[in-house]
Amino acid sequence: MSLTEAHDPTASATTFPEHPALLTRLSRNEVETLCLKAARGAGMPWGLAEEAGFAAGWLAARSIDGPAALLAHLAARPSGGGALTISGRIWAAQDGRALCPITAGASLDDHAGLPEGVSAAPVMVGALRHPVLAVPHLARIAKAINAAIEIGWNGEKAYISADGEVDPAQLTALSKLQEAQVVLVTCRAEHRIAPPAPDMCPLSAETLAGLNALSMRTTVPASETSRRGAGAMVSDND
Repeated sequence: MSLTEAHDPTASATTFPEHPALLTRLSRNEVETLCLKAARGAGMPWGLAEEAGFAAGWLAARSIDGPAALLAHLAARPSGGGALTISGRIWAAQDGRALCPITAGASLDDHAGLPEGVSAAPVMVGALRHPVLAVPHLARIAKAINAAIEIGWNGEKAYISADGEVDPAQLTALSKLQEAQVVLVTCRAEHRIAPPAPDMCPLSAETLAGLNALSMRTTVPASETSRRGAGAMVSDND
């Protein structure tokens, strides 16, 4: 992989060097920034790219490989489309394909307090890709409405507490799903779970390389012309 030279003013993306066979530990903020730029490089609009960065960072802070899940989603993400339709209590993609978890999660958050939202009655989300990427948005809803949310899929269940946390074993089970239909139910029972301790987020060399490659699509290719016009034209020394 080629990296831009240090302090290159023609590049807007931050890249992190790879360490083969080792894990690179990044802060949650670094994970969110890298994943936001990778999502932009993959074609997501700014708003959804920011939501993608938030989701990956939230998961990574809870020892779930959110960055790898996001990379897998971006690599297989179809171009165009992505819009969803709400019919009764059923949420599905307009084009009949599996829903983007970032689009679905952000939309569920936007509709949380509306009649068609999860706080009003159970919601079924059909064919959702990498469902774990929608969990951070559901956690944000649970905190906002101060109620637990039950996630059901294939006869299994996970609970997001009213303070927006998920049992680590249940979150791990969700992270293994490539695609699933999920049912969301708001419940008033309390499921208090301790928040994670602040820590660094480990990324594999493969995940880091993939995210870096997508992130670099947002940069301006270096050239003699771009270098001539970059930087301050006068000294800023006092």
